[in-house]
Amino acid sequence: MTDYRAPLDDIRFALRHVADLDGLAELESFAHADPDLVDGLLDEAARFYEEVVAPTNRDGDTVGSQRNDDGSVSAAPGFAKAYKQGVEAGWGGIGMPEEYGGGSFPWLLSVAVQEMLTASNMAFS
Repeated sequence: MTDYRAPLDDIRFALRHVADLDGLAELESFAHADPDLVDGLLDEAARFYEEVVAPTNRDGDTVGSQRNDDGSVSAAPGFAKAYKQGVEAGWGGIGMPEEYGGGSFPWLLSVAVQEMLTASNMAFS
């Protein structure tokens, strides 16, 4: 198990009191970004990066990626599975327009989620 824990209190403080996410939610295009939904999204992102991505960190450091004889590359154990789960959950697209499969959330929320990704496993990110 990993000891990475997303700093949710700090993230929420920065989003609300520094970046004024609540003010952005008053705009028509971000009306769906109400505090309860954003808190749930942050909680789930934190769970994903703590439980799925962070545990791949050690293998990423100790095993690493391997170049195969045929020129292909095999990622560290667990990377492909974690990547697939992240894609299926849509974490990379929460700030993208809905018409392209994204969540249409303010980009600053995407940055907060990207920070969790990078902090949980920089090599994976």
